[in-house]
Amino acid sequence: MEKIDNFIYGKAMKWLYAAAYALCLFSDLRFIIKWMSYGETEDVIMLFIILMAFHLIFLILAIVWHKRGRAVRGSILLLFILGCFALMSVATANTMANYIYKSRYGTYDKTIEDFRQNAIMKVTSNSLNGSRWPDEITNTEAGQNLSPQLSFDEVAGAEYYVIYMVDESANNWVHWYAEVSKTDLKEGENPGQYIGPYPPAGSGDHIYTIYVYALKGKPDFRFEGTFPKFDEAWFRADVLWSGFLNVEDGSTTPVRYGNVIAYGYISGTYSR
Repeated sequence: MEKIDNFIYGKAMKWLYAAAYALCLFSDLRFIIKWMSYGETEDVIMLFIILMAFHLIFLILAIVWHKRGRAVRGSILLLFILGCFALMSVATANTMANYIYKSRYGTYDKTIEDFRQNAIMKVTSNSLNGSRWPDEITNTEAGQNLSPQLSFDEVAGAEYYVIYMVDESANNWVHWYAEVSKTDLKEGENPGQYIGPYPPAGSGDHIYTIYVYALKGKPDFRFEGTFPKFDEAWFRADVLWSGFLNVEDGSTTPVRYGNVIAYGYISGTYSR
């Protein structure tokens, strides 16, 4: 019985301990290499330092047990607890780094006003009469359902532009979605899907905003189903940017962002 105890709590536990330590070290190194490759060096190093604290505990206990000649019987439970904490810490660190990364490059978790403050593209429309859209662009009895004339800045490095028009007074009701390579569209020149404004009579002024996004290339990620959903509320402009248009490579984990180089917008009202 004593020989079995010596083997289990001596050699076997030492090998198990070494294997657990190697696994934790591998997980931590993989964590920092992965996130440094995504440009999160500063924040990741701070998280890595916290993870290394677990390694210090492992090393101290290993030295103590080595000097005693064999591990105490409670080492199995202690090793299990430390292992769980180590795995939890790596998972937590990845979650925190992923959140930081998405907040910077992907998921835009601020307000639509914050999003607009970063709009640097100039977007103009000859169809806009001051601050109001004309009847011609509407899908009403008085309108002709013509897409507005639109001009916007040519952005260096952009091969692709996305036009997105929504009724911001009706939870971003979609009216126009087009993917183009030119920067000037005549009135009625609709390269995508367009359904002109048709606010309910007597509902007051509705704000119709056209957003234009300059992209490096076609969006890598596609919404499952109709893209976008016309004649119903859909994504806000910042959510469309962050979750779809800004995806440069959707095959990686995490997703690589950075497809949108710049964006701009123009707004006008319409009522009947």
